[in-house]
Amino acid sequence: MPSRLLTSLALVISMAGASRAQQNACKAVEIPVGVFSATGDVFRGLAAEDFVGRVQKKPVGVKSLSYDDGPRRVLFVVDTNRKLSADSRRAEEEMIAAILSTARPEDSFALLPARGPGREISFTTERPPFTKALGQSGEKSGKEPGVLDAVMAGIEQFGAPQNGDSIVVIAADLEGNHKANAKTVAKALEEHRIRMFGLALGPVAIKNSVASGSMTSTTSQGLAWTTPGVGDFVYETGDEHFFDLTANSGGVVFAVMNGNPQRSYNLSDERLLQSVRQKARAVAKIISAYYRMQIESPASAHPENWDLEINEEIRKHSQPMFVLYPRVLGPC
Repeated sequence: MPSRLLTSLALVISMAGASRAQQNACKAVEIPVGVFSATGDVFRGLAAEDFVGRVQKKPVGVKSLSYDDGPRRVLFVVDTNRKLSADSRRAEEEMIAAILSTARPEDSFALLPARGPGREISFTTERPPFTKALGQSGEKSGKEPGVLDAVMAGIEQFGAPQNGDSIVVIAADLEGNHKANAKTVAKALEEHRIRMFGLALGPVAIKNSVASGSMTSTTSQGLAWTTPGVGDFVYETGDEHFFDLTANSGGVVFAVMNGNPQRSYNLSDERLLQSVRQKARAVAKIISAYYRMQIESPASAHPENWDLEINEEIRKHSQPMFVLYPRVLGPC
């Protein structure tokens, strides 16, 4: 009898120890954090103590912070819908060229067309004629993939995750899919540790109240502000998934073309052309360097929305700083 009691007691202690070990293991989470200026320049030299994280008003401890500017793998998913205007198609070419001109020799790029003709390009550090591939006939048969269909196919092409893996979606919207949807794409981005960025050729809507507060600053009102660099943009109507998918993965979407029905988007306007290029270069800069942050994630049985920002003392003595990070922690 005593022997059975000791055995049961040992089992309980063992299970308790395993439970504590599991809780401790789940507390250490690494996330990508981008901190950039209104022109897309990345802030260097920040330390762990410069950040303040909270889950439901409870503090989230930042254990460590390291700056990562290593080689990047970047996939372009480009909307080649035949209904796009000539200016939108030119904008796509200008943005791809701007990103490639900003890249380092060690960065590799790939391309997948969506909703129209185009030739796929696998990851390469060479610089083949990406823009010419957009109008070429592809080898695919059957229905042309939607934008999110192409994103899902591209995620598989990355294979084993590497630091800084990113997808840049250049599209009017994320509709017209045959298999993929926003939920499956969000899950795949999280599992493969890929950040998604957007350069929108149409209006973008915000419906996620948690994500909508992600880029406030001392000079902004929500997501509406005007700067000489990235430009002014207000997300009110339009595609309902573009913002959430990018923000929740740790990325960002910029409204580049056709976002305001009261405005003419003609690339013969030199100011608009420079704005298009600048937004693309801003995305390239944000992808090229970010912080790898180790945080103490609170144990939870379900995903938790959280907030991360630069502490007030740093913000008071700096130009506006915008923070990008995955919006959800857990479950543990």
